[in-house]
Amino acid sequence: LAVLFSFFSSFLVHGPAEPIVTQESGDVLLPCFVENPLPLEELEVVWKRTDSEAIVHLFQERESRPESQDPFYMDRAQFFTQEIPKGNFSLLLKNITTKDEGKYKCIVYTDQEQNETLMEMNIERLLVTGSDKPIYAHADEDVILQCFVHTHVPLSELEVEWIKTDSDILLLLFSEGEIKSESQNERYLGRAEFFTEGIPNRNFSMKLRNIRIEDKGEYMCKVHADTGSANTTVQIQPLGFSSLHRFILVLALAVTPLVLVTCALSLWGFKKRGNQFKIDCVFTI
Repeated sequence: LAVLFSFFSSFLVHGPAEPIVTQESGDVLLPCFVENPLPLEELEVVWKRTDSEAIVHLFQERESRPESQDPFYMDRAQFFTQEIPKGNFSLLLKNITTKDEGKYKCIVYTDQEQNETLMEMNIERLLVTGSDKPIYAHADEDVILQCFVHTHVPLSELEVEWIKTDSDILLLLFSEGEIKSESQNERYLGRAEFFTEGIPNRNFSMKLRNIRIEDKGEYMCKVHADTGSANTTVQIQPLGFSSLHRFILVLALAVTPLVLVTCALSLWGFKKRGNQFKIDCVFTI
């Protein structure tokens, strides 16, 4: 009996190691279990939110107690009653709403002790933001096209594309947790790149080097996940030559007349010396 008492008097309650991510209007499983079954006659399981005392669900005296539930969870939260004798106290929460997002705890009581596990549930949102203003750039300048992804989806499950929409050209691709350089259009090799240090923070902005006149147009950062897709767009409007180019052009325009005048004077001087040579020859003869 002492050994049996010791077996039942100590237990650990297990839950998910990572936050649970689910979709609005869907169903979600909140895991809670012990490794060894507990005696039903002294078992009580309470599911609660950590931010309130409202009961999500209750198992007591060998059966679930829906009458004890907070009205918000009535008919939406349920145990797997056939699994409870096996030590599985997981909860199925149906028809998820944004109000369900937050932290939950599963508390398990016996006559000897109590233990609990905590978990966080996040509702999946895939939001992509960038700049809502056109980018104006001179030829040969570098520009940054912003793209920020707001989501709980792991990076390994995201696919991010930068495309030029008017010609459907792929500039950059991030997929399966890494940058796929081999998919890049050759026109943008060495010119388009992600900020690799920003990717863990879901910053998928693109740096485009050495802007050309043909780079003018609309660019889209498109993000795909199992829950859907979203995108942001931005326009690049070239402004022609850069300040350096303009300086060189002005300098060339300023120097060209001087060169022409110098050449003309040199030619005139050459002709004058030629005529003088002819005169000298006549007098000599």
